[in-house]
Amino acid sequence: MKEILKKTYLLLFVLTLVWSCEEEDNLEPLGNWELSAPVLGSPTGDVDLVLDENNPESVTKFDWEAAVASNRFGVAYTFVLVPQGSDDFENPLLQITPGNGGKNLFVEPTADQIDYALWAACYAPGSKVNLEWAVIARAIEKKTFASRAASFTRFATERKPSTLFITGDATEAGEDITNAMAMRARKDADGNPTYIFDTYTTLSNTGSFQFRDQANLQSRSYGGDAGALEGCGPGIASGETAQYRIKADLNDDSYELLKIEKWSLVGDAVEGGWGGDVPLTYKGNGVWEAKIEFYQPYDGAGFIFRANGDWGYLLKRVNGTATPDNNGGEVIMESEAGDAGLEFEDMPGPEAGIYTVTLDLSADGYTYSLVKDTNQGPAVAVIGESNNPDGDAVSGNFEFGTYDLPDQLFLMSDGSLITELTKDGNVFRSVKFLALEANRKYILNSADDGSGTTYNEIGDGTISVARDQAYQVNVDFESGKLSWKYYNLKLFHWDEVGGGWDSRLEAVMTYIHPYKFEVTASLSAGYHSKFISPWDIQFGTSDTALTGTMTNGGANYTGIAQNGTYKASIEITDDYSSCTYSFVKQ
Repeated sequence: MKEILKKTYLLLFVLTLVWSCEEEDNLEPLGNWELSAPVLGSPTGDVDLVLDENNPESVTKFDWEAAVASNRFGVAYTFVLVPQGSDDFENPLLQITPGNGGKNLFVEPTADQIDYALWAACYAPGSKVNLEWAVIARAIEKKTFASRAASFTRFATERKPSTLFITGDATEAGEDITNAMAMRARKDADGNPTYIFDTYTTLSNTGSFQFRDQANLQSRSYGGDAGALEGCGPGIASGETAQYRIKADLNDDSYELLKIEKWSLVGDAVEGGWGGDVPLTYKGNGVWEAKIEFYQPYDGAGFIFRANGDWGYLLKRVNGTATPDNNGGEVIMESEAGDAGLEFEDMPGPEAGIYTVTLDLSADGYTYSLVKDTNQGPAVAVIGESNNPDGDAVSGNFEFGTYDLPDQLFLMSDGSLITELTKDGNVFRSVKFLALEANRKYILNSADDGSGTTYNEIGDGTISVARDQAYQVNVDFESGKLSWKYYNLKLFHWDEVGGGWDSRLEAVMTYIHPYKFEVTASLSAGYHSKFISPWDIQFGTSDTALTGTMTNGGANYTGIAQNGTYKASIEITDDYSSCTYSFVKQ
């Protein structure tokens, strides 16, 4: 038994020694072995292939004999097409990994694959292209290759891509092409491609961008300048850093950048109504969002999305795409709906409350959604709090609570009477505009000395003011809501004869407590002027003096006789019926 064990141990030792020697031989230093080049097979000679457009799936077989590693390491292959005379195999026109993890000794690219590669390299349709096909052999760190000339004649019909991406260091996705941002492909009324693409994103002024039909380096690129697209052209400079709608039209090889100052909500379901503008905030990747309060002043109140305060850029809901809760759906630019064969509608306002509004203009589909905020009650009552404080007619409301209707109602501040509100059924109105201040607290009380009932159950019962302004206030005891409104004013200045109304200057005025507005602007002799809050307020006069009185609805003012910079000031009456004005040349 002992003799058997000794022989067994001896045999194991010898086997281990033999294995160790063989392993050591296989682990020679990496530089002490050779890798032969693959030997090309068919097609033989200088092949001249006409790619069959009528049979795009037809294949051409390229094969070769194996390369051999002197240490018997495994070899893998890559097939490439490169321009004739090029040895840049790292950036080929076409690259194919053979089957079996790269170990097969042939590839069979289709006519369509080869034509796509030539199109992506911007060779003209129907042209004969002189290339080389090469096979690269790799084993560990060693690499050899063999190449042979070949000519290919492209399809006669030019290709048009069905997808388009935007990439470059000026884009949100950066210059890594694999992260390129997909664009929306527009379709016509029959669902056919229009070869028009668009997307919404930020562009930076520190770089450039280009379009690609696929998110890889072997794809077709489009660059250009001044609105013209060029296949394989230079990168496009965006100019100012901002959000843009980027449109590419491959029918006439053009592109267009529309700067998006803002997307906002307009309608009677949000503050300001159809004369307002409640903005969203850009979050990135084509998405805008904000928390917005919705109202239901009447059954059927709704809203739309508007870009840049321009009625020419409206998004409305595509008919038949409403979400189950009716608080979302697909959107379409009103001006594009006809070509797409789509009907549209205003978005219906949800039940009253605060909602997170999301407008998603990424390529997966332009949509909007409303998600109700679970925390609906304000911690404090504020007059003048708005998502759009710089709008024209700015309005809003808050719920002050449920109370019995009093006989009288007074607005007080620091124990002093501001005004008695006028009773009109269940509503008390200020009638005139009250000059309220942001650094004061106010209360609603049933007694003119503040000793009666205070009508506000929010917080400590006081009411704050978001900004100095002239406010109209209504207190509705039936709905339990206090509503408010104020106007921002602009100096409109235009050449009635030359550029006309569309070329007007709109200089935003600053409110100065109480009841004053002013602005400094460059004005031109002979131009027409008015102080306007579109379109409720239009102060003007036929008088041409540099100081005087204007009335709401008065004539256009034409008193600027010399070009120059002027400080324009007005002081309004508390009902906005008239104002005193002055223009002082600086």
